[in-house]
Amino acid sequence: MLENADREAAARAAGRGVLWIAAAKAWFMVAGWAIEFALPHLLTAALFGVWKVVVGAVSVVNNTIVTGTIQAVSKFTSERDADAGVARAALRVQALVGGAVAGGFFLAAPLVARFERDASLTPCLRATAAITFCYALYAVFVGSANGLRRFHVQAGLDMSFSTIKAGLVIGAAAAGLGVGGAIGGFVLASALILGIAAVAVGARRATEPFPARRVALFMSQILAYTLLLNLLLLLDLFLVRRFAGEVATADEASRQAAYYAAAQTLARIPYQGILAVAFVIFPLVSRSTFAQDRDATRAYVAQTMRFSLLFCASLAVVFAANPAAMLGVPYPAEYVAGAPALAVLAIGQVFFSIFAIAATILNGAGRTGVALALVAGTLVASGGLCVLGARAGSADLLPSAAAGVALGTALGGIASLVALARTLGATLPLQTALRVMVAFAATVALGRAVPDGGKLRALLEAALCQATFLGILALMGELSRADLARVRRILARGQGGG
Repeated sequence: MLENADREAAARAAGRGVLWIAAAKAWFMVAGWAIEFALPHLLTAALFGVWKVVVGAVSVVNNTIVTGTIQAVSKFTSERDADAGVARAALRVQALVGGAVAGGFFLAAPLVARFERDASLTPCLRATAAITFCYALYAVFVGSANGLRRFHVQAGLDMSFSTIKAGLVIGAAAAGLGVGGAIGGFVLASALILGIAAVAVGARRATEPFPARRVALFMSQILAYTLLLNLLLLLDLFLVRRFAGEVATADEASRQAAYYAAAQTLARIPYQGILAVAFVIFPLVSRSTFAQDRDATRAYVAQTMRFSLLFCASLAVVFAANPAAMLGVPYPAEYVAGAPALAVLAIGQVFFSIFAIAATILNGAGRTGVALALVAGTLVASGGLCVLGARAGSADLLPSAAAGVALGTALGGIASLVALARTLGATLPLQTALRVMVAFAATVALGRAVPDGGKLRALLEAALCQATFLGILALMGELSRADLARVRRILARGQGGG
């Protein structure tokens, strides 16, 4: 059992960690939005669609490598409260695995282009293979910082990379270098951050080298899980591009993909915002389960799931209530074509966020097999329902595909909550879920009743929707002064130490 002093230290670390990682993820979102919202004004819709498909394809691989590596290195490092040679062992593994995956992606580029019915995608896809190799090594240093609870270092690396990437990608597009230049900026940014991370974190020697085989075995399970998770994130975009290409030209198919990707970008804001919680909760759950502290684990689970739902729903309700108005704020007018899809995707992303946090907790507790089974089942359900929706609603492809994937992720989110209850003895409180559903439905009804106006009016309506949602929860007793006091304590801990 963890002693009271250890729990208090863990609480302080969690408070500071949430602030550091939340700040980094907030900046990551700002920098990402800068790219997402600037490129449609610098490129045609068809070229922006190409960018989204190419970056989406490599992101499936990159996010798999990064998340799997960070969690594997963090787990073994946090269990020992020291690096103990874990980073060096992971670097050896990733030099081989990262190189093999990058080479495989380079060779598979023509197959991806053929699936999308557009051979011109091949050169762009091949250029991104270098990003994968850099990410594989960079993630080792981030995982080491996370496991040592050096959240300020992890946050600094993330913020630096976000800034460099945004500057190089937007700068290349603004200079008239097109999609190829933007991708080149992405490649250069990944190489630069690798060098920075190697200097900032390093890989210390240990008296007894950590076995690379242990890292590889655990990482293989996490990599399988994260590969499926990232396919789940982007599969619908690939399917929309493919189905649109069956009945239209390549340019028109890319435009449809651009409209759908714009809806995805806004709908995914709640998930991106909650990633800070995932990074912090993973080492805490890993340590509490390793120490067999069931009380601490149950407390982490219940509080994390409740906070995650409240946070994600409070953001998603804005996009579900006013999809066309919200799309019109950052994107050119033609992108409002994705509004029907955004209304559905916003709801689906709440379930996806809950699913992702629950699965992260299961992985941190060493229940990787359960998490893997959950994500595999959710991917099959979402992919199958997305295909059925796209086929059935071919005349209205975007919302039909969105409805299929949203239903699939909803099923996965519910299944993940059941798995938490059965394996760790705690899950999302049922009363919280019911109250959020009532508040969400009432707020969406209110938002739909208000006519759309200009961009300023859309932002004011968004603030009104969010205030209404939180106000209804407060009236129902879901939000209280105790929640505000808890937030203040976390902020105080964050300000009191580095």
